[in-house]
Order: sequence, then C-alpha cells, then structure tokens
Amino acid sequence: MTIMKYQPVKIAAIGSGMISDTYYQNLKNRFYITDLVGCADMVDEKASKQAEKYGIRKMTVDEILSDPSIELVANLTYAASHYEISKKILEAGKHLYSEKMLASDMQEADELKALYEKSGRMAAAAPDTFLGATLQSARHYLDMGMIGAPIVGSIVLGRSYQLIKSDEDDAYRRFSVMRRGGGLPYDMGGYYLHALFNMFGPVKAVSGRMFTRNANRPQLNPRHTDFGDNFFVDTPNTLAATLEFRSGFLCNIAMTSDAGAGEHVFEILGDEGTLYVGDPNEFGDANRIKRRGAETQEMPLLCPFRESLRGIGIADMCWALRTGRKPRLSFEMGYHALEVIEAIGEAGETGKRIELAATLERAAPISTRSYAGGAEERSLAAQL
Repeated sequence: MTIMKYQPVKIAAIGSGMISDTYYQNLKNRFYITDLVGCADMVDEKASKQAEKYGIRKMTVDEILSDPSIELVANLTYAASHYEISKKILEAGKHLYSEKMLASDMQEADELKALYEKSGRMAAAAPDTFLGATLQSARHYLDMGMIGAPIVGSIVLGRSYQLIKSDEDDAYRRFSVMRRGGGLPYDMGGYYLHALFNMFGPVKAVSGRMFTRNANRPQLNPRHTDFGDNFFVDTPNTLAATLEFRSGFLCNIAMTSDAGAGEHVFEILGDEGTLYVGDPNEFGDANRIKRRGAETQEMPLLCPFRESLRGIGIADMCWALRTGRKPRLSFEMGYHALEVIEAIGEAGETGKRIELAATLERAAPISTRSYAGGAEERSLAAQL
C-alpha cells in the first residue's frame, strides 16, 4: 500500500443544517487534505440525513470530542451556540474551525481566546471567502499598484430580512439573523472585514453607530403559529461606521437588513485609480478597475478556487498543520472581526472614537501560478 507523504486530517462537524451541505461536499470530495469522518446535530434526523448522504458516521457531540482519531472539529451550529460548542472543542484538545462569528460578544470571545492560547491548538473562524479567486486577485491588484496608493474605501450593503417563514421553514432553519449574534453586522460584516484585513491589515480605531431598527415586528406568514404576534429582534440590524487602519487606509461601511432593495458596493479609491471589488460572499465574482483617463475594465481572476468552496479555510488549516506553516485563516482574524463590530456599537453608545490594540498580521497571499486539476490544491500546501 502506498503511504502518501502528507496524511489527510480526520475531521468531524457539529451542526448539520442548511450551511453544512457545501462544507460536507468540499471536505469530503474536494480537498485531498481533509477527511470528513463524522457529523452531529441537536436534531438527530438532520445528522442522520447528512451522514447517509456523505457516507460518514452519525455521532454525538461527546463521541466526536472523545474520539482520539479526530484532530479538527468544525463548529457549524447557529451563531448563538458558537461559544458553547467551540469552548467544548478547545477543552477537548481539538483544533477548531467555527462558522461566523467566533462568539456573540467580547466576553465570550475573551474566554475562547484564553482557552485557545492555553491549548496549543489551531483555531479560526469563518468566513474563508477571502481565500477565493475574487478577493485574492483583488489583493494582488492592490499589491501590484494597479490603483496606486489606496486612500479610502466605501462599503454599502442592503438586505431585506422579514419575518416571512412558516412553522415548517422555521423548524428546518431557524431565522438566526433576527437573534443574538446573528444580525446583519455579524452575519455579513465578517465577509467585508476579513477581506479588508487581508488587504490592509488590522483596524486601529473606529467611530460610528450600530443599532436595532424596528426591534418589535410582527410575524408575517399566516402559516406560522405566532402569525400577527410581535417578535423581538434581539440583535443589531443596522450599522454605519468609519474604520481607520494601521496602514493609514480609511474605509466607510454602512449596512442594514431593513432595506427595501439594494446591491453591495465595495470600492477602494487610490491615487491612480479605483478598484471595484467583487462580492466578498462569493469566490469567483469579477473585480473591475478604472484607472486615470481610462474606461472601467473587468479584470481577470488571477488565482485559483473560483467555485463555491466554503471549507477552504479548513483545508488551509490542515495543510498548515501538516507542513508546519501559519494558517492563513486564524483565531486572531476572527477575534478582530468581532472586536471591530463590537467597537462600533461602543462608539455609538459613548459618542467616542474607539481605539483598538490589534496587531494582526496580513495572511500570506495565495499564488497566482496555475495548476491543473487536482494539483490546484498545491496552492494551499505551498507558501509564497
């Protein structure tokens, strides 16, 4: 029997809901380095269904955490459960990957940080879309000087989250964007923040405001048991802020889930042109550049990983584990994303500019060199 130089990392997932499909598919079939062996869920039928679909074991949480062969556990539960489950994973001595965000507040995040630093294990939090072709290519264009020196940026995101679910829908996927830790700043903010950290490094100060618009609102679907009754939205859903980066870059960011309609805006203005960044929630969306005196041009994607590849951050962690390098997706990045969001809330409450102490390093970029077929994964195995 041939023994491969790098053995795949055995992985189990806790959480088998809607988001699990793309993770399970990629961890089981897309990456060599990831070996998905088991799954669990608080709803037994969900875990059973996914285990049968992907040919893996249906397990309990305790079975996953006590299995010595499982090295890394993916926490794919609801946002409000991230802290509780991630704490158990770290206490069990496993490497941790958590869906966004790392925790619901900084007290929880600080407890996880202490556990992580004591454990000697790897830990990280989604999103990992900044490892895809769109955002890696955008970073390369910035580093190549295609728009000169970046000066300011602008991000605008509108969503329309309404209480339109039926009982059946609610049972299948709880409407977590209306609950603690799951509002739009937490649900979508991480995509933009991780992209910005990858491009410009850490934030040194924030000012702005974050709040809950229309906190009490009725259930709208007559097929819901609570139709017509008021539901309390226990999470901020609207944000506007200015982020000051240690690199000198400034970025305004505004988002709300109460918009009637809206598309995302992600622009970076430099002294020689403007970069229009593709959707950070996607892997293969186009970037565009307008340079001084020229027309706006759609730019080619320079990097691999253009299809939907949630879980690529786990694969990168596994390659880091096997090769001894630093992972591109880190605990520090996930911690800093939550820190920034929470600081915006504090700035609104106090009316003050909030300074942050983070010294987050920019992750190593993914190579622009092309590898065909399964060799594409070499871009994660190798470090530039």
